[in-house]
Amino acid sequence: MRFSQPKNVCMQENGCKCRYPRSFNENTTQGKDSYPVYRRRDDGRRAKVRGKMLDNRWVVPYNPYLLRMFNCHINVEVCSSIKAVQYLYKYIYKGHDKASFSIDQPDADGNIDEIKRHVDARWVTPPEAMWRIFGFPLCANHPPVLQLPLHLPNMHRVAFNAQADLNNVVTFKKASKSMLTEYFKANQEHPWARHILYKNFPRSFTWQQQKKSWKPRVESFQIGRIVSANPAEGERYYLRVLLNHVTGKTSFDDLLTVGGVLCGSFREAAERLGLIEAENTLDDCLNEAEQWALPCSLRRLFATILVHCEPGNVRGLWDRHLEPMSDDYHRTRTSTKEVEQLVLLDIRAMLQSMGKGVVDFALPIIDDAFDPTDGECREVIEESTVEFGMDDTKLASSLNLEQRAAYNEILVVVERGDGGVLFVDGPGGIGKTFLYRAMFAKVRSEGKIGIATATSGVAASIMPGGRTAHSRFKIPLSCDDGASCSFTKQSGTAKLLRMA
Repeated sequence: MRFSQPKNVCMQENGCKCRYPRSFNENTTQGKDSYPVYRRRDDGRRAKVRGKMLDNRWVVPYNPYLLRMFNCHINVEVCSSIKAVQYLYKYIYKGHDKASFSIDQPDADGNIDEIKRHVDARWVTPPEAMWRIFGFPLCANHPPVLQLPLHLPNMHRVAFNAQADLNNVVTFKKASKSMLTEYFKANQEHPWARHILYKNFPRSFTWQQQKKSWKPRVESFQIGRIVSANPAEGERYYLRVLLNHVTGKTSFDDLLTVGGVLCGSFREAAERLGLIEAENTLDDCLNEAEQWALPCSLRRLFATILVHCEPGNVRGLWDRHLEPMSDDYHRTRTSTKEVEQLVLLDIRAMLQSMGKGVVDFALPIIDDAFDPTDGECREVIEESTVEFGMDDTKLASSLNLEQRAAYNEILVVVERGDGGVLFVDGPGGIGKTFLYRAMFAKVRSEGKIGIATATSGVAASIMPGGRTAHSRFKIPLSCDDGASCSFTKQSGTAKLLRMA
């Protein structure tokens, strides 16, 4: 039993971190955090422990058999939801560690014995060694799972030899086949299979890899899983929604046909069928991701949904999925308010990178007490905190006459704030980067914004805080007619450029 003592190690913020005393409960129920809420009867029974009168609310779940067997302190709680599997595979089963190293020189022919290097570098833990000695299986997968590809028309993957002629590859009969296209064909050839969803097809059919066709299953068992798709992928995501709900289709056009009308997109077909009208697909997307994705990935997926999927009930979506999105913060913090604010700050940073903000959606308000950035955008914070060495501040004293002339003229323009375009010309190796480092150190030491960009990543990497121009200014890779940089006037990038 536990009772409240301010000096106990389990006390946090004037309360027990294990939430004792618990509430009375007539029946055991499954709790929200995977652990059950055990029955605690209010039968009036009391016991005096260390001078305190305690009731059933203070009793820690325990197992009398284990206590008697091991004669030690053992608490027992059953964790029986899908999150138990998630915890085991995500946080515990990370595989064995390896380190590869070599102190040997290649032989006279320049060959290296890679097998010997692997044996010498491998480290096997005692549990793994015992497991191998006894011949126990190291891993197993039951039932077998078949990954089902998801692709738009004529956009499936084709494997071919690097030396093969591409014209022959394209005209090869099997090149046009995939599991999805052959699923449509199987529906044509087997009318009895038209009630089976694409994801359940491996239960009744076997995929013949050599022939690239589905064959009715005779024995064994297998389940299928359609590869995941992000709502930001657009048509591919809505194709997955249709395949998860519609059966008996014999082609992509047949899948697009609803009520005898050929729809122009998979999204339109899903809307006509009512599959995305109530936004249940967004909930399904997040619910599925919660089974395997880390909380940080869930937060990014949530931000992506906000920006690209235009959900109607944003606050409802937030309330339903806040707990899995904050799972990592709950492990180190007990305040619900603090955890919610930390999740909001993370999502705000992701939204800012997409040109949006928290205020654009019906989300809880960020409390200034939890906001270390004081509402400043991520891009400005990153540039304001670029570190530069003290040696860079001394470079100005080592400039030659030509470098000094350019240095002074550019800094005069910076001081006046009039703006302008200045071009420093010279062949490689004469000290242009040396000049740039000196100027950036001078500007940044005064608390001003200096944006270091270059055409190539190699050139950008040798300047403090350097970024490629395509990355910093969001320049499209294919500059066609009418192309523009993909950031808005209200984005963090625009604010950074105004401050620079």
